[in-house]
Amino acid sequence: MENAKIAIIFGICLFLGAAIQVTGFLMHNSILSTIGTVIIVCGLCWMFFQIIRAKRKK
Repeated sequence: MENAKIAIIFGICLFLGAAIQVTGFLMHNSILSTIGTVIIVCGLCWMFFQIIRAKRKK
């Protein structure tokens, strides 16, 4: 169950970040592209630390 929650939240972060990044690229807005990248990286870091925490619990 916990792995499914991690995957769902990571997928949402990835999808949202990619959508914002593509929108920024299409509008030639570098700030939106940067915000999208930051959201993706935050989702990656969060997933990484959640997996480490889940492995330590076992």
